[in-house]
Amino acid sequence: MTALAITAANVVWQSGPKAGDQVAGEAFDAGALIYKSPTTAKWLKAQCDGTAAEAGAEDLGMALATADGDGARITVALPDAIVAVGAGVAGIVYHPGATAGALVPTADLASTNKVTIAAIGIGSSKLKLARVYDAGAVLA
Repeated sequence: MTALAITAANVVWQSGPKAGDQVAGEAFDAGALIYKSPTTAKWLKAQCDGTAAEAGAEDLGMALATADGDGARITVALPDAIVAVGAGVAGIVYHPGATAGALVPTADLASTNKVTIAAIGIGSSKLKLARVYDAGAVLA
C-alpha cells in the first residue's frame, strides 16, 4: 500500500473535537497530518522518521483547511474526531509517514520509524483520528 491519497477539497469535519484559530508554521493542504511544535506552538507536518514531537508524541491532528504558509490561521481536527477525506479503507490503521504530512498504513513503516497510531479507517471515505504514541514503539 502507499500513502493515503487525500484531496483537500474532500476534507470535511464530521464530529468530535477540533481546535479553531490555530497557527500554521508552514504551508500544507487540508487533510495533512500535523503536529503542534512544543517550541513554537505552531502546527507543522508530522512524519515518522524525525523527532518524537514530529511523530505526534505530544499533539497530533489533521488540518481542516489549507495553510498558505507560516502564520496562516487554521482549524485542526483532534484525536477522536471523525473526518471525511474521500479516501481510506475501513479497519486500516494509519500512521504518520516518512513524507511529511502523509498518512500511511502499518505495512509502509520502515526500520527506525516511530510508530504512532494516527487514525483508523471507518467506512470507505472517513477516518477516526487518534494519537497513540509510546517512546518504545520504534521499529527495529
